[in-house]
Amino acid sequence: MKKSLFSIGIALLSLTALAQQHSEQNHSKYIAPSDPQVKTKLAQWQNVKFGLLMHWGTYSQWGIVESWSLCPEDEGWCERRGPYKDNWYEYKKAYERLQYTFNPTQFAPEKWATAAKNAGMKYVVFTTKHHDGFCMFDSKYTDYKITKSPFSTNPRSNVAKEVFGAFRNEGFMVG
Repeated sequence: MKKSLFSIGIALLSLTALAQQHSEQNHSKYIAPSDPQVKTKLAQWQNVKFGLLMHWGTYSQWGIVESWSLCPEDEGWCERRGPYKDNWYEYKKAYERLQYTFNPTQFAPEKWATAAKNAGMKYVVFTTKHHDGFCMFDSKYTDYKITKSPFSTNPRSNVAKEVFGAFRNEGFMVG
C-alpha cells in the first residue's frame, strides 16, 4: 500500500512539473523583426497603455457573452439564455439564425470613439470575426456576415470599416 501511494505521489509530482514546463514560454526561439516599419509600429504599441478591446456581433441581441455560449466546454462561466438554453443543438441553430434579425440601426461608432477618447484610451482592437464565424465585414468567402443581414441595406453595413474609420478619426491606433 505504501509503495502504491508513493508511486501515485511521484506520478502527480511529475505531472505538476510537466504542466509548469509547458506554461513557460521558450524565448530562445523568438526571432525579432528586422523590417524598420514593423519595428517602428511595435515601438508605438509599446507606449500605448490603455485601450479598448471590443467584441460585438449578433449575440448582442440575446445579451450574451460573445459566442462562448456555443462552446459546451465553457458552461461553467458562460450561461446560455433563451428558449433553447437546455438543448445545445437547438440553441446553436437559433444562434445561427440571429443573422437574419441583426439590424443595429442605431450603430454609431463615432460615439464609441469619442467615449473611449474621453476616457483616455489610445487604441482599439475590434474583433471582426469571432469564433462563431460571423463576419462584421463583407467577405466573398462566406454568407455568414453582416452584409447578409437586414443591416445590409444600410450604407454603413461594412461595420469593421466604419469602426476603424471612426477610431482613426479620433487619432486611435487600431488593430
